[in-house]
Amino acid sequence: MTESYAVEMGNGGVNGNDGSDGSREYHLPAGYEHCEKLRPVAEAPTALDRVKAIVDILYSPGGCPWDGKQTNRSLLKHLLEETYEYIDAVETDDRDNMREELGDVLLQSVFQARVCETDPDDPFDIDEVADRLVAKLITRHPHVFVPDDSASAASEAGTVGERAPETPEETLALWERVKQKEKHRKSVLDGISHTQGAFLRAAKVVSRVSKSPDADELFKAFDSTSETVASESASETAQAVSGQRKPSQSAATPDAYADELLAVIRRAQTDGVDVESALRNRLRDVESSIAEREKELRANRA
Repeated sequence: MTESYAVEMGNGGVNGNDGSDGSREYHLPAGYEHCEKLRPVAEAPTALDRVKAIVDILYSPGGCPWDGKQTNRSLLKHLLEETYEYIDAVETDDRDNMREELGDVLLQSVFQARVCETDPDDPFDIDEVADRLVAKLITRHPHVFVPDDSASAASEAGTVGERAPETPEETLALWERVKQKEKHRKSVLDGISHTQGAFLRAAKVVSRVSKSPDADELFKAFDSTSETVASESASETAQAVSGQRKPSQSAATPDAYADELLAVIRRAQTDGVDVESALRNRLRDVESSIAEREKELRANRA
C-alpha cells in the first residue's frame, strides 16, 4: 500500500478541511497523494516551507529540465512580468487574480534565492534573505522599535535629538536618512536603478530629491527650460491634437520635451499623485475607448 501525505496547517490553508481546533489540514492536489517525491512538500511545517520545498524539488537534479537550467538573469523577465500582472490585478480590484499573481511573485523570490544557493563564490538562501529583511525593517523604524535603553540605541542609530515622525512624509524622510547612513550614500541618486524605465526613474529621482533637506536647491537642476515649456504646453498640445501645428512650427528640442515631463512629474509629486499609476489607469481607459471605437467601425462596415 502506498502512503498518503497530509499535514496540519494554520487557518488560511487550501485544499484542507477545518478541524475542531480551528486548524486546517493540507492535502496534496488530487491524484498526487501517493507521490514519494512530494513527501518534503507534504511534511513541510508551514505554507512557506512548502513553497521552498517544491521549488527545491523542481530546481534540483531529477526535477524539471527547464527549472534546472534557469539563472538569476534568465528569471528577471519573469519577475518583471509577474510583478506587473499583480499590479494589474490590484488596480482592477480582481481579488481572485491577486491571490494567484501574488503567489507568482512569491515564487520568483523563492526561485531567485534557490538559484543563489548554488553560487560557488557567494551563496545565500531565502532564510538569510528573510533575516536580513527583518533586521532592515527594525533599523529603518527606530521610531517604532524603541529599546529599553533608548538613549544608547538612538545614539547608535544616529537619531539622537530627533523627534518621532508624526506624518507619513516625515516617516519616509527618516527612512531615507537611516537608509543613506546604512548604505554610506553621498548622493540622493545613489542606488537608483538604471535598468528601470525612464518614467519610473524620473519619478524616483523626483521622489528622492523631494525628501532631501536640500530639495529647493537640487530642484533648480530641473528648471533649465521646464517653465518655458510648461507655459507653452497647453496651446501646443491643443494644436497638435487638432492637427493645426506642423512639426516645422515647433522649435522644441528633445531636452525641452524631457524637461516638460520632469516638470509634470514634479507637479504630480507635489499634488500627491502617483503619475505612473495614473498613466497606467488612464491607458486602460484609452484602450477601452479604442476597443469600443473599433467595434463600432466593424459594425459600420458589416
